Amino acid sequence: MQSTTNYSGPVTNGRGLTFTESVSGCFSKAFVFTGRASRAEYWWFALFTLLVSMVAGIIDQSSYGEPATVTAITNLLILFPSLAVNIRRLHDTGHSGWWYLIILTIIGIIPYFIWMVSKGDDRQNEYGAPV
Repeated sequence: MQSTTNYSGPVTNGRGLTFTESVSGCFSKAFVFTGRASRAEYWWFALFTLLVSMVAGIIDQSSYGEPATVTAITNLLILFPSLAVNIRRLHDTGHSGWWYLIILTIIGIIPYFIWMVSKGDDRQNEYGAPV
């Protein structure tokens, strides 16, 4: 009898993916729109972008007032890494990256959020092996 093991998510040296590993990985794969991204990689990077955006907004409000120069530069720096990790996360759940456009509709945010929190495919799918 062959035993099967369940995929439990990304593991680096026997431990889960850390905040730092996720952020550095997302920036190093900023223009990689193929492959898959785990929930940990996606959500750690989402937290990073939220924190960085908040800090940029605070700096803009306290230093520059109306023009959001720091926020604009920050958003440009995280644009492609964010887009890439979103598409790779969709791939992990078995969806094409084109489904990212669903967030342009109000109702589309609901299935999109469900896909982002869902466990990825345990086995290889058309986008590659589990991460």
